[in-house]
Amino acid sequence: MWVKVERPDGEIVEKEVPPRAYLTIGDVLEDGSVIIDLPYSEDDDDDMTAYGLYDGDDDDFL
Repeated sequence: MWVKVERPDGEIVEKEVPPRAYLTIGDVLEDGSVIIDLPYSEDDDDDMTAYGLYDGDDDDFL
C-alpha cells in the first residue's frame, strides 16, 4: 500500500508500507516521516464492526 508522508525535512513523498499495516493519519513512521494521506478502501473489513455514534451526554448511542 502506498501512503503520502511528510519527511522530517518537509518534503512530501509517497512511501510503500506493508498492505496489512494498521496506520492512521498523523502516525510517525520509523524514519520520522508523518503520514498525511492514506488510500481509501471501498472493501468492507470483516474485522470492523459499526457500533453507532456516541452522543457524549450519557451512555446511549445514536
